[in-house]
Amino acid sequence: MRKGSITKFAVILISLVFAFSVNTHAQKTDCTKVTDAELVESIYAKLKTKYESQLNHINVRSKDGVVTIEGWATTSKVKKDIIKIAKKVKCVKKVEDLLTIGVGGGCGPGQKPCGDICIPNTETCNIRTKG
Repeated sequence: MRKGSITKFAVILISLVFAFSVNTHAQKTDCTKVTDAELVESIYAKLKTKYESQLNHINVRSKDGVVTIEGWATTSKVKKDIIKIAKKVKCVKKVEDLLTIGVGGGCGPGQKPCGDICIPNTETCNIRTKG
C-alpha cells in the first residue's frame, strides 16, 4: 500500500511540474506592447550589472525594436559581450553595432557630445550615468 501511495504522489508531482512548465512556456512576451524606451531600459539594466564603468560612453537607442549601440568599449572582448547582452534582450529584433575600441575623440561635423562619445545631431542621447 505504501509503495502505491509513493507512486501516486510521484505521478501527481510529475504532472504538476509538466503542467507548470507548459504554462510558463506558453506565456511569451507580447513584443507589440514593448516600447523602444522599455527596450533601451532593459538593455541598460543588463549592462549595468556587468559593465557599469562603461555606461558613460555607451549610447543605446532603439527604433521599432532595432537597437543601435554606439560609443566605445575598452576591449574587443567587452565590445562583443555588450552586443551579445543586447541581442539576448527579449523583443530586440536586431542590434546595430557602432561601438569602437578604445577612447573616443572629439565630435566631428554633424555630431554632438553624448557623455564621453559623439552621436549624430539628429539622435537622442540615452547614456546612463552612475547614480
